[in-house]
Amino acid sequence: MPDAEPVAHPVAEPVAEPHAAFDALVAGLYSAAAGEQAWSQPLAAFQALFGAWGVHLHGIDAGQGNVSFSYEVGGFPPEGALAYIRHYHRIDPRSAMVAQLAPGQWKSCHQLFDDEFVARDPFYQEFLLPYGGRWVSGSKIYQDAEVIAFFGIHRGRGMQPLDDAELALGQRLGRHLSQALGLWRRQGRQQARHLLGAAVLEHLPHPVLLLDEQLQLQHANPAARSRLQDDPRLRIDGGRLAFGRPAAQQELVSALRTLRIGGADAYRHDSPERSRATVRVDDGSSRAPLALFVTPLRPAQTMGAFGARPLAMVVVHDVGRPAEVDAFVAAAIFDFTPAEAAVAVGVARGRTLAELAADHGVAPSTVRAQLNAVFGKMGVNRQAEVAGALAALPAWG
Repeated sequence: MPDAEPVAHPVAEPVAEPHAAFDALVAGLYSAAAGEQAWSQPLAAFQALFGAWGVHLHGIDAGQGNVSFSYEVGGFPPEGALAYIRHYHRIDPRSAMVAQLAPGQWKSCHQLFDDEFVARDPFYQEFLLPYGGRWVSGSKIYQDAEVIAFFGIHRGRGMQPLDDAELALGQRLGRHLSQALGLWRRQGRQQARHLLGAAVLEHLPHPVLLLDEQLQLQHANPAARSRLQDDPRLRIDGGRLAFGRPAAQQELVSALRTLRIGGADAYRHDSPERSRATVRVDDGSSRAPLALFVTPLRPAQTMGAFGARPLAMVVVHDVGRPAEVDAFVAAAIFDFTPAEAAVAVGVARGRTLAELAADHGVAPSTVRAQLNAVFGKMGVNRQAEVAGALAALPAWG
């Protein structure tokens, strides 16, 4: 709960529909769908047209119930938006109200939740009211096999809920928002075909994924494709990155927000912004977790090599898996013979001299001689120093 008591908002004036504002808002929705502007811009136009406390557009994973994307203007401060993504969306009674509707239908919370309900409901008491919110009229604005998208026009404490005329206007605009979201989703799937920079990632030895703000996979290099196939902690579900444990998805969505994936103006200007983020992924067992290192790729900084929309580059690191040393790189750096490189790499991987001799079908004395040659070329005296020096080399295969 926030420390400061929010300021009560005045009663909103009834909405009049200036044709120019209506037309500009509709145009803005389709412009956002095409990636020409951030979703925050047409949402801000919604807020102005309805005199709203806030406007919220978010998607829920149809399988796991996690937030897949979330945009809002007005209303909640940044920490409130992140709290909703991480926890409060799961206990929001308004979501259950809207989820039962057919796509395109609208409902207002005051039609179902009276003051007595609000007084005892933890979502209202712990989250919505302390941040200044109170009323919402919303719709299940879009649905496909992977995502259910909700849209809400919010009025704050001291304001009135939407009246019938305002609700009718919201329904008219909602039809355009639904169409725009469908275009946006399809464009996200098609973007992967035009990523010229993806060819560079094919040669990297580390697993690298490219994701958009919907968590849709735009590219996976060979190491990442192998990891997605073999590691149950990560998978692709309906074209989107998914996890064995839901908490990781919520943290990744939060990370994409702080990295401003979706455009520099996609989120509120007072939202925190970072240049990189780390997300922990585990399966609840005792084994070491995965670490996802997330970096934004912005068109202006990459000369458009990764498309016209910002993406997240996600490098997957398995904390419990030792780094693989490439024998070819070791030989090139230290002028090893192929046999010496094999011994050096074997030592770095923890193999004993007896095991290496058996592996290579040679006498132990031969392996000892090769190891001494390795010591001389590297300028070290112990096997641990061999391992340390090789661990600093790129694992380029």
